[in-house]
Amino acid sequence: MRQQFAAHCNKRIRFNDEGPARWYLGTQYDRDPITGAVSASQELYINKLLARWHMSDCNPTKIPCSGKLDEIMTSLQQVPAVPNPAQLKEYKELVGSLLFLQTGTVPEISWIVSVLARYMTKAGEPHMTAAKKVLRYLQSRKKKPLKWCAIDNALPGVIHGYADASFADIPDTRLSSIGYVFLVNGGAISWRSTKTPLHA
Repeated sequence: MRQQFAAHCNKRIRFNDEGPARWYLGTQYDRDPITGAVSASQELYINKLLARWHMSDCNPTKIPCSGKLDEIMTSLQQVPAVPNPAQLKEYKELVGSLLFLQTGTVPEISWIVSVLARYMTKAGEPHMTAAKKVLRYLQSRKKKPLKWCAIDNALPGVIHGYADASFADIPDTRLSSIGYVFLVNGGAISWRSTKTPLHA
């Protein structure tokens, strides 16, 4: 038994070099051999998402939501007394897909997706409309991957960070929203948008 175990441990393990990674968890990766730029794209996933919601030919929009925060929050406050179970199920599926995208390669939708995720149990027509507007935005930017080391004058290892906060933009609780993003060589590496635990 010991001899068999020793023989197993001494067995040479062979690894096949299949080249650089191209796909991982639905994300396509590419590296420019000349500039060294690395890009990550979820265009295929976005196309499948648009097809799932019959929006493959939808009119694109340049922003994922209205720039007027009061208008957005007021609209989403209109929750149905008794949510439609079928619509609620579809809403959860759609927002779940958007959450996957915003944690992968589309950081700029983090705020609106985090807001939409607050209504998973009480969503209505205004919430579905807002979520589908995010899909229209994805239609416009699906061919723009997240890139690192793509800027000629970027210094390797230099990190830039940005943060911002609202002031009591959540009407019912008077909580605020905070967000941040950190970039290395022009590409986002860490980001988040959430509501604060403290009242304004």
